Amino acid sequence: MPKADSQTKQRRLISLPLRIAFGLVFATIIPLAVTLFITEWQTQPILSDRANDAMQSDAKSRVELIDTYLKERVLDAQTITQVATVQQYLATPPAPTDPAYQDQVKHTVVALAAGMYRDKNYTTWQLYDSKGKIRLYYPTTTAPQPHGKDLVPGHYLDNVLAGQDFISTVYFSNDSKATVDIYAPVKASTPEGKTTNKLLGFIRVTLGLDRIWDSVKSDTQNGKGSYAFILNEDGIRIADTDQTRVLQAIDTLPANVRQEITDEKRYGDIDPVPVTKDPTLSQHLRNKENTYKAKLAGQSEEYQIVQKSTTEVPWKYFVLSPVSTVNAVANQQLQTTIIIAFVMSGLMAIIGLFTGQSLTRPILRAANSLRDSSDALSSLASRQRDAATEQMWVVESSQIGLQSVQYYTEAINTAATQLANMANSFTHQLDQLDQQRLRQAIERVQSTSKYIENAAQYQNDSNKKLSTALNVTNQVTEQLASGATSATEAAAQLEEVVKELRAVVG
Repeated sequence: MPKADSQTKQRRLISLPLRIAFGLVFATIIPLAVTLFITEWQTQPILSDRANDAMQSDAKSRVELIDTYLKERVLDAQTITQVATVQQYLATPPAPTDPAYQDQVKHTVVALAAGMYRDKNYTTWQLYDSKGKIRLYYPTTTAPQPHGKDLVPGHYLDNVLAGQDFISTVYFSNDSKATVDIYAPVKASTPEGKTTNKLLGFIRVTLGLDRIWDSVKSDTQNGKGSYAFILNEDGIRIADTDQTRVLQAIDTLPANVRQEITDEKRYGDIDPVPVTKDPTLSQHLRNKENTYKAKLAGQSEEYQIVQKSTTEVPWKYFVLSPVSTVNAVANQQLQTTIIIAFVMSGLMAIIGLFTGQSLTRPILRAANSLRDSSDALSSLASRQRDAATEQMWVVESSQIGLQSVQYYTEAINTAATQLANMANSFTHQLDQLDQQRLRQAIERVQSTSKYIENAAQYQNDSNKKLSTALNVTNQVTEQLASGATSATEAAAQLEEVVKELRAVVG
């Protein structure tokens, strides 16, 4: 019983509306807590994979755009090498005073101009003979810029005279304009239009890289802090989202490469090329494509890195995104879920309070009604106990009176019997007494005794009826006392029910 009272007191500390509100809050928080756990456990790898997929897709699409763009520019040069006037011009020795030669020059300039207008980033179109001597260029007002002391570096001249189409390394002017040279050999054709192996010369097209560089500069859509850059075949940054990192090598350059850079003045006044060693990039530079995480030189945090190689030129395209950016997405989702949890908990608490109050009102009314009924029943039981007590007192008094009446009735019967006996005795002694008078006296005694005997008989019958009535009254009194006891017990039970309801409601 004390344990039950203790539990009841504990339940009373928190009312039913609050318990319902807390129950709804817990019912809301538990699924959200599970969601938070799953989010923390599964979201990080999923988001990392998605970010990696997005970065790979971005790198792939941009590398494809670079390859497609450069391939089209090579096709532009190859197309011009097939123009008959260009081939005829290179096959004809220079004759400045010959009108026919001057006519060839005009038609060849038109062909070069046609190539020039294929892309706005072309700077010059140049024609060289088979010995590497320049014959013609367009625009005629823009002279080709030499690479060092030569217009055409020796190793490029050897390759193009061997019949190869290729794109040169990247050159930077003093004003940081990046260009490449596209080389395409010009071979003689038969009258039927078939190309022979006879080399007439070659075309060199200088192409500005603003379109590619602008694409790299704008490659920041892979999250906050993401960027991209391009390394050339020597491990030098030739393009970067941050222009301050351009023309920095990731490792010490070989001596022959440093010499070529100096001889060709590849990067204008920048010589030697600054070196910011990055062992991670150097290690992965030999791979065609790769995905990894690393903290690069000059960076303060770890990055997710995707690299892909171009096919038209020996470049590596890198896309980088801070690992914290990927985690920030998960953390943002976590914060959003927590906010939702608090909002939902508040709503559930409010709903629970209103619901609990709507539930407890009828219960409280029922409890109050039961309490009133219990009070009325207790009052009735009290009155019944008082009435039973008074009734029992009356019964006891009646029983005492009945005993007295019975006593006197028996005395009367005894006297009547004695009187009758005396009369009989007098009757037997008549001979000795005055008969007339004695007979009269005896008759009167007999008559009186008969009357007393009848009265005693009537009194005895009344006593029996009174005794029966007292017995019935006694039984009623006992039943009344029993009913009072039952009413008391029922009132006590109702009181316990009220207490339990109060404990439930709080």
